[in-house]
Amino acid sequence: MNLEDKKIAILSITNNGRELALKIKESIKQSDVFFIRKNSDYESDNITVIDKGLKEFIPEVFNKYDYLIFIMATGIVVRTIAPLIINKFSDPGILVMDEKGHNIISLLSGHMGGANEMTLYISDLIGSNPVITTATDVNKKSSLDMIAKNLNAHIDNFRDNVLKVNSMIVNNEQVYIYIDGNYKVNYKGFTLYDESTNLNGVESLVVITNKEDMNEIYSKDRENKDLSNKIIKVVPKDIVIGIGCKKNTDFEHMKNSLIRFLNEYNLDINAVKEIGSIDIKKNEEAIIKIAKYLNVPFTTFTKEEISTVDYLYDKSEWVKKNVGVYSVAEPVAHLLSEGNLIVKKHKYDGITFSIGRVSI
Repeated sequence: MNLEDKKIAILSITNNGRELALKIKESIKQSDVFFIRKNSDYESDNITVIDKGLKEFIPEVFNKYDYLIFIMATGIVVRTIAPLIINKFSDPGILVMDEKGHNIISLLSGHMGGANEMTLYISDLIGSNPVITTATDVNKKSSLDMIAKNLNAHIDNFRDNVLKVNSMIVNNEQVYIYIDGNYKVNYKGFTLYDESTNLNGVESLVVITNKEDMNEIYSKDRENKDLSNKIIKVVPKDIVIGIGCKKNTDFEHMKNSLIRFLNEYNLDINAVKEIGSIDIKKNEEAIIKIAKYLNVPFTTFTKEEISTVDYLYDKSEWVKKNVGVYSVAEPVAHLLSEGNLIVKKHKYDGITFSIGRVSI
């Protein structure tokens, strides 16, 4: 389990719970340990002592952490967090443990919040009994939200589609899935779609693809007029884009050029994971706005970083003279994708794009 970028809080209210929290922190070093106990004289560099009540303190940290691990009775936790809960797509993962560490419960946001995975992880660390109650996990089946999470994917109408598909899966109803590409997907509980599949009467087809136009995927079922209403498209974010441009490029021109570029290669705009350029473009308004439009990070690289790979691509002496490297778009896409460039540079009146693909 990758916890590098996760914020984890471990909370206890008893001395035994505090010692268990410290034991867990030995393995999850970036975690923050809180001992919530009024008038406590306990001091430690590894624990923050909170001199107020649990109901007063938890609202302060509820949305600041990816995981909240409570070492106390489940009833206390339920009553404390009840006013703070919004939905499983935004709430942090909530875990509850008894102070002896015999049992650890995935209480809230088991899938999207990662509580189920964290429960299993900690149970392995300290030898406790993991308690997971989500229907798909109990029945040892996959779920649409976990597929999306593992692929960092976009799904239109996410909430409604997840609830619909997961309900069908746990009730043993047939949901077909088509995996367009070399994606690592746990599809247990789903039925694989292939050339022999007849979709007449099928309620749902989950399609995992980064393509915009999916006609080639289900060409034999093109005459099925109701098929488009049955497709739930899962778009993995595995596309990165290197961008070079003239100073003060117009945003609308860049946006329209990017859409045209992606359409030319039949790539769904929701598949874009990250964009990048050279660091002298870090304040280029058009690129900054494109990142906001796509809701993705904008990463820049130095001349020195780009120079390590720009020799692999077409060289421009003009770019070298004015920017300091032989090219920008292709080397940046190369760096963002760890060398997996899939579309060479294309020029659009002062703008250059190139595409790389990251592994998922």
